[in-house]
Amino acid sequence: MDFYRILGVPKDASPEEIKKAFREKAKKYHPDLNKEHSDYFKKITEAYHTLIDSEKRKQYDSSIVSNQLKIKTVFEEKLAEFLGFTSKPQKGSDIYTKMFITLEEGYSGTVKKISYKRKISCGNCNGTGITSESIIRKCSKCKGTGKSKKLGINIPCINCFGKGFIVYNPCSDCEGKGYKKEKVEKEIVVPSGISENKFLFLEGLGNTGFYGGDYGNLYVKVKFKKHPLFRKKGNNLYTEIAVPKEKAYSGTYVFVKNLNNEKLSIKVPEKTSSPITLKVKGEGYRDRKGNFGDLFIKILPV
Repeated sequence: MDFYRILGVPKDASPEEIKKAFREKAKKYHPDLNKEHSDYFKKITEAYHTLIDSEKRKQYDSSIVSNQLKIKTVFEEKLAEFLGFTSKPQKGSDIYTKMFITLEEGYSGTVKKISYKRKISCGNCNGTGITSESIIRKCSKCKGTGKSKKLGINIPCINCFGKGFIVYNPCSDCEGKGYKKEKVEKEIVVPSGISENKFLFLEGLGNTGFYGGDYGNLYVKVKFKKHPLFRKKGNNLYTEIAVPKEKAYSGTYVFVKNLNNEKLSIKVPEKTSSPITLKVKGEGYRDRKGNFGDLFIKILPV
């Protein structure tokens, strides 16, 4: 709460100016004139009693400066982290990838092998980018502080990337980056009943962190391959089967294998001469909670 702004006076206002401003505000916002202003009048009174007392005003002014410095420091730190110019431990970035499975694999659960690339800590320099052959010199631009001042704000030095030093002859294996890229093959357990577009979470299998930070995580998005027979909607499955008109009219049987590879025999009602949809209860997709959908078979007399 800015007491100077509440009274409408500058920060170097004299006691006389503070008294005058208070009297004007009190006349305008006194609760006897308008009860809706009672809360604001309390703020006016608090501001006046703080600023008219020299000791209280001194403490208040000090707290303002302290808060402003804290805000400035936090902003500078966040800016450095955003630009990647910081020596604080940083967690590695997460990796997002996709995995395609069949409806049968999603229904029963499976183990799939995926391949992806990630950044790993360089073993030659332990992720520092510096080896025994490297030469380290203080940055001439920032004099080793790692910062430069622009418009009163400390920003990371762009010459040394906020480190305060320059490395000559960096690690040859990673070119001073501290990490290398590797191809990873990983077997992933897909639980039965998984839904499409769900993410499988694997902790610590993302990119390497910096300055001792943890590895990021791996998120694998599950996608279903196009099925040759079924179309999935929710937990229900839909398919179409063409049947000769004579057999459909006489009432024949059609056969289809469900997602559990079991052969189902479905009776077509007699005198079927036009398309009809038959429902087979509980033979659809099964979700993670164990709920079963239904199978809908559209009979097409041809």
